[in-house]
Amino acid sequence: MYSLWLECGTEGRDELVAELFELGTLGITEHPAALQAFFEERFDVTGLAAWKPRWEEEAAQDWVAVSRKGWEPAAVGERLFLVPDWRDDAAPAGRVRLTVHAGMASGSGYSDPTQLALEALEKHLRGGETVLDVGTGSGILTAAAALLGAGKLLACEIEAEAAGQAARNFLAAGVSVQLFVGSPRSLAGGVADLVAANLNAMSILGSAGELRRVLAPGGRLILSGFRERRMEEVRKAFPDCEVVRETGRLYWRCLVLGLISGSRK
Repeated sequence: MYSLWLECGTEGRDELVAELFELGTLGITEHPAALQAFFEERFDVTGLAAWKPRWEEEAAQDWVAVSRKGWEPAAVGERLFLVPDWRDDAAPAGRVRLTVHAGMASGSGYSDPTQLALEALEKHLRGGETVLDVGTGSGILTAAAALLGAGKLLACEIEAEAAGQAARNFLAAGVSVQLFVGSPRSLAGGVADLVAANLNAMSILGSAGELRRVLAPGGRLILSGFRERRMEEVRKAFPDCEVVRETGRLYWRCLVLGLISGSRK
């Protein structure tokens, strides 16, 4: 485990935090004049040179236990109630309890991009649809879709370790899902009424054609995990889709797209 130290005052701090999460940080500690971001491996930090980056190797410790500090149940959207898997809090009246998992897989439920995707899922899932979760991570979007009434669940993840953890999470929650290691390339065209992709901008742009291909006519495509400055680039990657909904929080954005009438695959 390594920590990346970046010299940073209050100006521009929020945007830098967003960039670190996009780079895959496992967590961030804020200091008066610096940020300390934790990563499993070191990488080239040339693009962060303005903040005088410095790597430090961290002593071994239980990072899952560390990450649990400060986790509290949280209401998301109008119907969901997120509860960490080591707590037994019941959902308030009118909400459904969604278990979230600490660990290395992305999508714990407490990040802004994941919550934006959850809110979009709640808004556009009517019940009975086939839902595909691309890059499922911990499986939180798939689990939420099950609670919200999806008819059939599909999920894919390119990282085998993350897929294994998602499978264990699904089993513990009693979620029936067709999970596979890979990408939407493995699926037939038009198989999903709702496709959710909570990924970074580069991954969305790289898989735009496949995300579009697996979307059924009349379906919806939920895109989250990218920052405001990449919005137009992401939008243009789907030229035969129209914006149904656009939401944001801090520097993060979420788009819900639908096929323009008359569009063909």
